Amino acid sequence: MKPPKGFIYFLILAQALIILGHYAVYSALMAFFPALAAHHTVWLAVLMLLSVSFLAMTILSFRYKSAWLRPFYILAAVWLPMFFYFLLASLLAIIILWIWPPGSGIVPGIIFALAVLACIYGLINARVSRVVPVNVSLPNLPPAWKGKTAVMVSDLHLGHVLRDGFARKIINDINALKPEIVFLPGDFFDGVKTDFNHLAGLFKQVKSVRGIYYVTGNHEQIAGYEICEQAVAAAGMHILENKMADINGLQIAGLAYYAETKETPERIINLLASMNLDPAKPTILLKHVPNHVSAIAKTGVSLQLSGHTHLGQVWPFRFITKRVYKGFDYGLKQLGNFQIYTSSGAGTWGPPMRVFTRSEIVKIVFE
Repeated sequence: MKPPKGFIYFLILAQALIILGHYAVYSALMAFFPALAAHHTVWLAVLMLLSVSFLAMTILSFRYKSAWLRPFYILAAVWLPMFFYFLLASLLAIIILWIWPPGSGIVPGIIFALAVLACIYGLINARVSRVVPVNVSLPNLPPAWKGKTAVMVSDLHLGHVLRDGFARKIINDINALKPEIVFLPGDFFDGVKTDFNHLAGLFKQVKSVRGIYYVTGNHEQIAGYEICEQAVAAAGMHILENKMADINGLQIAGLAYYAETKETPERIINLLASMNLDPAKPTILLKHVPNHVSAIAKTGVSLQLSGHTHLGQVWPFRFITKRVYKGFDYGLKQLGNFQIYTSSGAGTWGPPMRVFTRSEIVKIVFE
């Protein structure tokens, strides 16, 4: 699939800004730590190489799944937020030293050390998945579903970084909750070229009474819907592509991600109407992105389950997701009789790092 020109122009602009940012970090390091100046040419060369590493490794990862590529991809992914925090550290050090010049001997060292500690914390924190309990009351819920547990796991991003070990840990965590049903609302795969059948096949070990229900996300679009859906279907998961399944009186509807690029509130309403949902029964909607919430709230859907936002994944981007998704970027929210839960996700995209956000598995108990 050939990327649109607008996306290519965006990448060029973003890469140019990243290179400029790396040069700014280089200049700050030379100014704050004179001992490094003896090898300034080496430092400049290393930082310029790092500045293009993530884009280069990402492009290669879309085409190849060789074992040699994985450590380089991980290194580039880890460096990206480190660069960002080093850039913030440089700006903060400049501001503090402008206000308090006597601090020139110690302030930069402390600030850059804090930046490194934030990254180390982020790497450790991202590997710790928390179970988040949520009690949900659905109108007209059949007695057979009352007190039962559903598990929602979004944004696993299985690929080069998160693979077998991570998947098996998530599977064990899901099974420990003894779910009646499991929901995977998109970005099961990361989008890179990988062994799709093997990774999806691991989830045959999930013990769910009613099975696993899945919709696509934007990273399945990157990888290719067909290959992702074939792997998911082969693993025994139920794919909801703009359709509904009635499970013992509980309607599970799903919107495929490819509609996201074209969707309008009117299109979503029409798609949901085409599923012939029974208004006398509760409906759970799986939709990767938590947008067009006001329109969906008018359709009779009881509960929407979404992911995508990662809650920004690393600070301070959670403030951006909150603004972009109008407050529906995380947690359980309500509009009249309509409820929506947006998860911060179980996995990570790009850097395997979370700073002041958490990886989560959502345990939903129906009341």
